Amino acid sequence: MKTIKYLLAGALLLGTAAPTFAQDDNKTAIEHLTSVIKSKPADLADQMKKAQKEYKKNPEVLTGIGRAFLEQKDTAQAKHFADLALARNNKYAPAWVLMGDIEVTKDNPGEAAADYQNAIYFDPKDPQAYYKYAMVQRGVNPEMATSVLEKLRQERPDYPVDQLIGHIYYNAQDFSKAAEAYGKVADPMTMDDDNITEYGISTWLLGQRDKSIEICKKALEKNPRKAAWNRLVFYNYTDQKMGNEALEYADRLFNQSDSAHISGEDLIYNGTALNLVKKYDEAIAAFQKAAEHNDNAGRLGTIYKNISDSYLGKEDYDNAVAYFKKSIEGSEKPSVDDLDNFGTLYTDIAAKKTHAGDHEGAAAAFKAANDVYLKMAELYPNHKTYCDFMCGQIQANLDPDSKAGLAKPYYESLSNTLGAKTDLNSSEKAMLTQAYTYLMVYYFNVAQDKTQAKAYAEKMLQVDPNNEVAKQVIEVVK
Repeated sequence: MKTIKYLLAGALLLGTAAPTFAQDDNKTAIEHLTSVIKSKPADLADQMKKAQKEYKKNPEVLTGIGRAFLEQKDTAQAKHFADLALARNNKYAPAWVLMGDIEVTKDNPGEAAADYQNAIYFDPKDPQAYYKYAMVQRGVNPEMATSVLEKLRQERPDYPVDQLIGHIYYNAQDFSKAAEAYGKVADPMTMDDDNITEYGISTWLLGQRDKSIEICKKALEKNPRKAAWNRLVFYNYTDQKMGNEALEYADRLFNQSDSAHISGEDLIYNGTALNLVKKYDEAIAAFQKAAEHNDNAGRLGTIYKNISDSYLGKEDYDNAVAYFKKSIEGSEKPSVDDLDNFGTLYTDIAAKKTHAGDHEGAAAAFKAANDVYLKMAELYPNHKTYCDFMCGQIQANLDPDSKAGLAKPYYESLSNTLGAKTDLNSSEKAMLTQAYTYLMVYYFNVAQDKTQAKAYAEKMLQVDPNNEVAKQVIEVVK
């Protein structure tokens, strides 16, 4: 309706030639009136009435006045002058763009889109309206938004349309299509810095570490002090577990970048990189500082888990356990992953103590791990099979010659559960194979029960027809 209204108004003006205004004079007038509006003098209303009268036939200046009011968040006056501009020339595209911007400010994306479409219709070669139309459409329909930009490509082959499409998809959080669009730009370094950063972030989030590093390192050649680019190279190298390279760019971020706002995430990454090169005390200090920058319980849990890893690395097992407990203490019911990681921590401690010859300490750590998996089975019955498997492994470490049969009840439980399944996945098949191997060998060597050993050997061949141990057991039992 709005378009029709102004077209009808324009029809009344047919045959009336609009005067031509000098561009420089218009620019000077707009700059002056914008300054007046920003200064908000007591007689602003009177000055605007005078300006309206003086420039009533000049849609460019009227639009400029309207935009100045919009910048001051006065949408009523902005619309008033936009209406005046369109009443003078309903085909004046910048006035339609202003109308669209007003609607965006009022959170009316549908109305804004209609205004931008009018601007495109009346000036199909001006990229501003295409871009703004795409931006209001990106959340609702990014495909439609980019299709409009493709029309701009037809009108303006010289315009960096792929760069705009990349930005649209980035804002829509479709990082795959954002990276694809940015990748079509012949020389990404000709893009705006913000777009280069978006390209680097998109590829990083997609796990394209080498590509993200390549983009940001190339960008750093023109501005080595750009914090965002140093940060992305730092993050990518850390994710790739390349500690020394990561720390080089951590130093660039922390000490050689302009206007670098250091976040808690930066400190977490720094601690992670320091862990990679076994600088555990420095890592702990970085994580402790990160904890001071975070009040989110979940994020603090992650930080404390990282501190636990640092203490494990320096073989301070008491603190490793203490900080792991601290990482999960905020939750009434620890998650399966939390408990599994806790059990793994204890088994790691047990392995280190075994290697150091501390067999008593290793046994205590194994028993603590076993308790964790028993707790997991209690809290999460659906994961009992996995817990049986882990407890079986732990008990086998506590009873390496199997004489006490400590692992037997867990592997039997696992055998009963998975042995009844006909559609085993690869993980289940591996667990069942280990259970059958233990039980087959236990009954043959320890219990001296050849019948049971043969029974498990036959079960094994149903899961793994080429298992040599099972074949030998059956051959001997014959």
